[in-house]
Amino acid sequence: MSGRHVPTGTYRLQLHAGFPFTAAADEVPYLAELGVSHLYLSPSLQAAPGSTHGYDVVDPGRLSDELGGDAGFARLADACRSHGLHLVLDLVPNHVGLVSPANPWWVDVLRHGPDSRYADHFDIRWQRRGDGPPQVLVPHLGQPLEVELTEADDLRLSHEPAGDDPEDGYQVVYHEHAWPVRPGSLAAVGHDPADVAGTLAAFDRDRGRLFSLLGQQHYRLVHWQRANRELNYRRFFDITTLGGLRVEDPQVFDDAHRRALELIADGIVTGLRIDHPDGLYDPLGYFAQLREAAPDAWIVVEKILEADEPLRADWPVDGTTGYEFANAVLGLFVEPGAAEVLDELYGRLAARDGDLEATEYAAIVQRAKHRVLDHLLVAEFDGLCTAFADLARQAGVVAEPDELSAALRAVVVAFPVYRTYVRAELASVADLDRRYVRAAVARARAGHPELDEALDLLEEVLLLDQVGVGTTEFVMRFQQLTGPAMAKGVEDTVFYRYLRFAAVNEVGGDPSSLGTELAAFHEANRRRQRDWPTSMLSTSTHDTKRSEDVRARLAVLSEVPDLWVRAVEEWFTLTERHRGARGPAAVHEYLTLQTLLGAWPITAERAVTYLHKAAREGKQYTDWIETDAAYEADLEAYVRGLLDDDEVTTALDTLLERVRPAGRLTSLSQTLLKLTSPGIPDVYQGTERWDLSLVDPDNRRPVDFDGHRELLKELQADAHPVELLSRMDEGAAKLWVTHVALRLRREQPAVFGADGDYAPLWADGPRDRHVVAFLRAGRVATVAPRLVMGLGGRFENWDWQGTSLTLPTGTWRCRLTGQVVDGGRPVALAEILTAFPVALLVRDEDA
Repeated sequence: MSGRHVPTGTYRLQLHAGFPFTAAADEVPYLAELGVSHLYLSPSLQAAPGSTHGYDVVDPGRLSDELGGDAGFARLADACRSHGLHLVLDLVPNHVGLVSPANPWWVDVLRHGPDSRYADHFDIRWQRRGDGPPQVLVPHLGQPLEVELTEADDLRLSHEPAGDDPEDGYQVVYHEHAWPVRPGSLAAVGHDPADVAGTLAAFDRDRGRLFSLLGQQHYRLVHWQRANRELNYRRFFDITTLGGLRVEDPQVFDDAHRRALELIADGIVTGLRIDHPDGLYDPLGYFAQLREAAPDAWIVVEKILEADEPLRADWPVDGTTGYEFANAVLGLFVEPGAAEVLDELYGRLAARDGDLEATEYAAIVQRAKHRVLDHLLVAEFDGLCTAFADLARQAGVVAEPDELSAALRAVVVAFPVYRTYVRAELASVADLDRRYVRAAVARARAGHPELDEALDLLEEVLLLDQVGVGTTEFVMRFQQLTGPAMAKGVEDTVFYRYLRFAAVNEVGGDPSSLGTELAAFHEANRRRQRDWPTSMLSTSTHDTKRSEDVRARLAVLSEVPDLWVRAVEEWFTLTERHRGARGPAAVHEYLTLQTLLGAWPITAERAVTYLHKAAREGKQYTDWIETDAAYEADLEAYVRGLLDDDEVTTALDTLLERVRPAGRLTSLSQTLLKLTSPGIPDVYQGTERWDLSLVDPDNRRPVDFDGHRELLKELQADAHPVELLSRMDEGAAKLWVTHVALRLRREQPAVFGADGDYAPLWADGPRDRHVVAFLRAGRVATVAPRLVMGLGGRFENWDWQGTSLTLPTGTWRCRLTGQVVDGGRPVALAEILTAFPVALLVRDEDA
């Protein structure tokens, strides 16, 4: 760790054509003044034209032209150097965007097939049809090929001069797509490629020629709906335009990382965030390669950990991107005792929709994973079934193909984590992987005792106790399937289906569980300080379903479940006049209320966009593939009707007045805990003040940096507690907490670093469960209230009933307010928190 440039705090920026490198450079002075040490950039390499997120990289060998290219990046780097900041890059090693002709690797593969120098860069299972060349499926047609050729004229042959050889300029064009023509294929169907005009005229006269020509290509054009069942290349989840990379191949690794590693060598980039490592063939092997190439880089990985799942100790990285922290810290502000009331309420709503199993979380997860295997990941699953049948024949296991498929399906559905990390080529199975495989097989066996023999074989294969020809490939492919099944089945389906309490439906979370006990939170912090002290801490990201402030506001409802039940009942009565013939379903009405309450004030456009996405992700009443336009029209009319109804919005405002103050106080506590807990805190763009964003693209809206900058200047000039509290609507209090804590971390990195320590502080008195407090290196104390409705809801109404906290001996000064507290004795929390809702105390000799 000694040679690494570890951040003290990061700030995530979402780059796009409207906010390129130069715009980021303009904000460097403000962000340096805010207190961060590193700017954490969204993917910055060349992405697909018009990309708004950057995860569809088409050329990892260069910086994005739309973001400003090398010149724009150089300006950003210069600004950072002049203000003492460094950069963290978001890298996408798992996949690239298959947008031809934007991706030169993909174009070359489509032109030359298995002979392309880039053929081994992609995970392609080449297929032949008759005497034709090996082909990869390209599912981009809006209609079947035969229909496109006979009833439309969108698919055609064109020519754009490309070098000296006229053959290189031929392309098959379809709307925005353009695919190259295989060398020699025009001659194979009787045309002279040198006669460009004659060739194009012949194809225009006789469209049947195009059918013959396509049969000679290294790609097979088909209707887009055939992708999920027939695709023969690995992709990112179910997105056919994102093709999997084989970075386990050293040449592919070098090609995919060359530009990023050059930026690290230049010294301005000192950190890397690795996107979706679970999609990789061998994550440990990849991280070993990356660490060797960038020995001093701070490396965090987007690993989604399930409950009680540890990050692998042998990974040479600095930690995760912090979703486990986001769920744990929110849980401190969720009252577990509300579960019974929320269950009863949600059960009644589900009954209105006729879905009697809607409250059985485990059953919902199972159904969703089955649906993903049946509709989205069919090609991947069918390929595994074929491989498993081959292994069964080698092992002498007599079983019908349906039995083998059912056993494989049952284990994938039952898998308790995203994936295992068995290294089949090295015959290496960790104890933790054995536990996960055996748990999944046991669950599958409990539900399918008739599959006993097939399940025995599958367990032996996955644990490398039964080895045959193809075992390595099968095991590694299995591990690359369970992750997408979990992500698409749970996070992208169940989290939009099981809507009992939307605040906890977050990446890496468990919506069936409410609340985090104080002891569990402290223990997680202690473990992180011991094992992963430089892991990232997040509360909002570009992928969170709701921003930290929306979740904080909704969390308050768990403290007043009876009030919430009455509000929901009144809501359904009040909004009945806005329901259409088809809906929305009761659960979507319930989600609408939670959404409006959490994000209010919100425009109709934002609300409709979110709820359409949520309904499609839930896949019950409409979805992305088979969209129910009538249902979505009713949902939209419902939402717009609500926001145009003064009686409805007045009722919403009335309810909001009860929860908004407590929601803001909750957010302040959550913010301070993130900024002072073990790990490296990240501030997602704009969240240094109140940010009531929903899932992307809502959370990529422009940030009011001018307003943030001016407010920070005002607070630095004169930040009295009374002033902060009187400007709550502006987010002044949250900005001040963020600024002060980040600056303290930057001033005293040792206190918060890997060599510091963490010690819980326990309150004493009737309200002891309402405060989270801890020490860092014995020199800095964090004091953050929780479950604040139980304290009176509003700061001015808090009643601590004599509850106290004992600080170590010394004089402690609050960095937020200047207030002084003497330690070495029980100090009333009413005294510590007399001027401001949270406290960041520093022993006087360090103040």
